[in-house]
Amino acid sequence: MTRKCMHQRASSLRIPALLLMTLLLSCSGVIAAQVNNNMVAGRFLEQTSWGPTPATLTAVEQTSLQNYLQQQFAAPISTYATPGPTDGLNFVQNQFFVNAMTGQDQLRQRVSFALSEIIVISAIGPNIKSKYPAAFTLWMNMLQNDAFGNFFNLLNDVTLSPSMGSYLNMANNNGCLSHCRPNENYAREILQLFSIGLNQLNLNGTPALDQNGNLIPTYNQATIDGFGEVFTGWAYPAVPGKTAHFFDLPSYTGPMLPFQMHYSQSSKVLLNGTTLAPKGNIQTDLTAALQNIFTHPNVAPFISQQLIEKLVTSNPSTDYVTRVAQVFNNDGTGVAGNLQAVITAIILDPEARRGDDPTQLQLSDGHLREPLLQMMAALRAVNATTDGVNLSNYAAAMLQPPFLSPSVFNYYPPNFQVQGTSLLGPEFAILNANTTVTRVNFINDLIYGKVGPNTTTNISSYVSAASNVPNLIALLNTNLMHGEMPSDMSSTLSTTLSSSAFAGNPTATAQAALYLTLSSSQFQMEH
Repeated sequence: MTRKCMHQRASSLRIPALLLMTLLLSCSGVIAAQVNNNMVAGRFLEQTSWGPTPATLTAVEQTSLQNYLQQQFAAPISTYATPGPTDGLNFVQNQFFVNAMTGQDQLRQRVSFALSEIIVISAIGPNIKSKYPAAFTLWMNMLQNDAFGNFFNLLNDVTLSPSMGSYLNMANNNGCLSHCRPNENYAREILQLFSIGLNQLNLNGTPALDQNGNLIPTYNQATIDGFGEVFTGWAYPAVPGKTAHFFDLPSYTGPMLPFQMHYSQSSKVLLNGTTLAPKGNIQTDLTAALQNIFTHPNVAPFISQQLIEKLVTSNPSTDYVTRVAQVFNNDGTGVAGNLQAVITAIILDPEARRGDDPTQLQLSDGHLREPLLQMMAALRAVNATTDGVNLSNYAAAMLQPPFLSPSVFNYYPPNFQVQGTSLLGPEFAILNANTTVTRVNFINDLIYGKVGPNTTTNISSYVSAASNVPNLIALLNTNLMHGEMPSDMSSTLSTTLSSSAFAGNPTATAQAALYLTLSSSQFQMEH
């Protein structure tokens, strides 16, 4: 979605009163309509990182986008440290912000975060508690390790993760000798949310219809029952120094372990008419069942479209989805599920890159920055350093606290439609009057106060430029707007920042410029 022309006002602002008269920023044109390296680099980094910085802008400008992607694929992983015995969930939340702020593996973090919103675990719910922070460090390290691997391996690792085993009840799911009804939570969600969805899809992501124009379900209750029985017999890994047993209490030291005697011995109905024979081997059957899911034709469009939505645009064309799904099915070497190839296809697709020339932008391009992305982009824009403390409180007020999704359906649904339009806008599902004000107040606190006891900013480059307002606006346009600042926004900023209220005070000028730009709707919309 292209940047809209509105500006929300914070409930309490520590800025000169004159600014309150000039917050409406319209957009009729872009300062520099020509394509330039900064514009390309800025858009590219918005899609592949937690936000551009002067250093990463320069790095992208000095190489090709393909080469930069290869560098990101090879970048060292920002791992999550094992929490200590007295640490809580805030330990992992703080690490999330530190990694996002400082990690060299920005693309890996963005992809693993996107995957965590498709394949969800949460400390909210009866099964996995915030008192088990190790569940989330293990989970995030697994997602980051698998982010550029093969989707089949990701499905396998997700299935055997004790973190998921806790959240959706697969751990200690006890089978029996004949057909029974083991817990079906994981069986249901791996199908509905993590791989194929409820209904058959065409390769381009649109619903497939039967001869009467009706949706075609991908599975039924018998299928859920069959997978529910496949997912029996697995239990938590051993606590260090002890032997693992079925029905042990939660442990998050590695993947779950198989217990054949607790595995269902019945036959199992899977997808597309496949049935596993009775009395099978627990590991062999699990591999066969995951392969049965992985080879379903829905997986490519279902996962590809959601990754496109997270990284590039909420409204990809059917041709865009098709191109990426084709790469998902075959990376060019006959391999399916190669996530590195899929991410490359998403980022370098002509539809992702057409906005590098602003004259080619479509109304439906882009997406609203979700709260965590908005926060991190702003922090990186002002060269912040942080230990993460207190940032989760802001995220919670914006309805996106890390690792506290309200349900397995994520913070917001992927098919949320913007009211009064035909456009999808998933992130708008958690944008309301309260969260809009909180977004602006976060920027207000970041620029004029503090967002955490140990979070600092460095706006010296903006202060240095502030004695020349056109130069300051040009710097904002380069660093924050990838050369797409609307001309009316630039004009309003120029009028405001050139007023007598800021005469002789470059720090106040720079602060006001940053506040107005970072809290504007133009910045909050990424395209």
